[in-house]
Amino acid sequence: MLFSANGWAAIGAIALALGTIPSAYFAVRDAKNRKYYSVLAAITGIATVAYTLTSLGVGSIPVDGATFYTPRYVDWLLTTPLLILYLTLLCKPGKQLYALLIGLDVVLIALGIAAIFTSGVLSLTLFGLGGVAYLALAYLLVTELPDRASFASERVGIVFAKLRNVTVVLWTLYPVVWLLAPVGFGLLEPGVEMMVIVYLDIITKVGFAMLALMGKDALDDITDQSLQLDTEEEQGTSTATEFVS
Repeated sequence: MLFSANGWAAIGAIALALGTIPSAYFAVRDAKNRKYYSVLAAITGIATVAYTLTSLGVGSIPVDGATFYTPRYVDWLLTTPLLILYLTLLCKPGKQLYALLIGLDVVLIALGIAAIFTSGVLSLTLFGLGGVAYLALAYLLVTELPDRASFASERVGIVFAKLRNVTVVLWTLYPVVWLLAPVGFGLLEPGVEMMVIVYLDIITKVGFAMLALMGKDALDDITDQSLQLDTEEEQGTSTATEFVS
């Protein structure tokens, strides 16, 4: 293996730090859309801190021949809701759906953590329940979120669709890595596992931010009122909804 797990974590920290710069730049320069850029910068910024700590061995707990990386799961508990927040700020589905999405997100991560600290049938059962929670989350992202969407323009709907699709596809790979990793069936060495997770996190977070920035022109179509999540009592959804199907 070219690098150890800590070495790959250091590479992840550098890549995510570099990926934070564009979002932070626009957050400073574009006051009108600062909220959007700040969310993007927070996603990659939090991950940068998490990988920096992991590279230093902070929060790494040995568990039955595997390692539980505390910063990794804290990162996911903080950044995945922010990724969902960015999507919901684009499509305004209502606070109730947002809360449900976040609830499922937290539950599936918590079940994944619990599965690591257990073994045998119980571990696989907890992992399976987490998988069910993820399927429910993915279903809501793919169907309910666009169905309840109210886009400010066709352009906003297109940007949302790209970001949502990338997110769902990449998030689906994480459970597969968990199963193959030392915390699962142990088919991947620790260094390989960290390399794959780093790669996924870079694409999921930095890639998400870059796609969002490439579509930043769509943000000008969104008014201050559009930033509110709760639009269930407002008028019907925009015709741009059809572009996310």
